[in-house]
Amino acid sequence: GHKGERGEKGTRGPSGLEGRVGGAGPSGTKGEKGSSGRKGDSGKVGPQGPNGGTGLKGSKGEVGAKGAKGQQTEALNWKQCVWKREDDKDTGLIQECRFKKIHGNSALHVAFGGNLRVYCGSGSYCCSRWFFTFNDDECTGPMAIDGVVHKTNTGDNPLRHRQIEGYCENIASGDIRVGFNIGKCSGYSVGDGY
Repeated sequence: GHKGERGEKGTRGPSGLEGRVGGAGPSGTKGEKGSSGRKGDSGKVGPQGPNGGTGLKGSKGEVGAKGAKGQQTEALNWKQCVWKREDDKDTGLIQECRFKKIHGNSALHVAFGGNLRVYCGSGSYCCSRWFFTFNDDECTGPMAIDGVVHKTNTGDNPLRHRQIEGYCENIASGDIRVGFNIGKCSGYSVGDGY
């Protein structure tokens, strides 16, 4: 006979039991490289570590190159004049010492060390002045080199060691007559020098 018509859809049956977990599938392909992350904040400074131990002694270094030849310097130019005698003059030259000055742009250092005194005879106040001369002229660069002793008439005789020294500039090179002299002080009577 002829094929019959399609029947109506039946009602949905009840759900079946849950099936078993299937096995792991194969690994997927490697993904693309991700972008770089932002720079993190700086960490805190850590505590200072302990001092390290003494290191091993290093090897001896090589000998350095020989230095350049230095300039030759002149020997010190100095002279000492010594005398020992009684000299009771009140004015004038006591002693002269000749000196060879090498350079015209240098200063000449002179010094006297010895016993000096001034005594007032009949006057109530007196003064004596001891000074250096260079070729009979006193120093003017920067000023005279001298020592002054004032005395009142007390009857004592103060013979004591004294030191007189200084530097004189503006003296040309050559032979210099260095004189040690005694004279009066400005504004005072001449004392009894010794």
